[in-house]
Amino acid sequence: MDLISLKTWMNTMNNSRFTILAKAIVLAVVMISCSGHPSVHRFYVEHENSEGFSSFIIPSNIISFKDGADVDEETLEAVNDLNSLYILRYSLDEDPTASGENYYEELRSCIRNGYQEMMSMTTSDQEIKVVISEDAGEISEIVALIREDGGFTMARITGKIELDELMKIANKIDLNKLMTETNMVESLI
Repeated sequence: MDLISLKTWMNTMNNSRFTILAKAIVLAVVMISCSGHPSVHRFYVEHENSEGFSSFIIPSNIISFKDGADVDEETLEAVNDLNSLYILRYSLDEDPTASGENYYEELRSCIRNGYQEMMSMTTSDQEIKVVISEDAGEISEIVALIREDGGFTMARITGKIELDELMKIANKIDLNKLMTETNMVESLI
């Protein structure tokens, strides 16, 4: 194909189906990129370094068990199936923009999309919601949202999660050692 033929072909294509096809492709790409619903992970990443927020990631490989805890093979396997524990804390006292209510509603919107509620409880000073995300019938994420005066905390566990084993693990973890090793005690004060 010579240069004149190529130019003629391109002009013909520009005025016909090619233009329609190109516009359709661009529109599809824009729609796909904008259709991603808000996610808890995205919320965490977008806000972990913002004013008013403090964040912690606790990898499962630093989990320590209480002295004398009966740790069997199933418990160790369950711990290995966990990825990380993500904690994001918002404090109104540390945010000069006072955007806490907006942040909280944004996070609640994330939870409404793609999560199933496991538990919801309201006390005189706290509102607690626990939701799960399943992938092919297997729990891949648990999110707990705790709201109280002056702020809220979001905790997110990811990995291959079996609720029975997770409850066993929770009772055997040495929380004091875990909080000391990750410097969470100093950061939460």
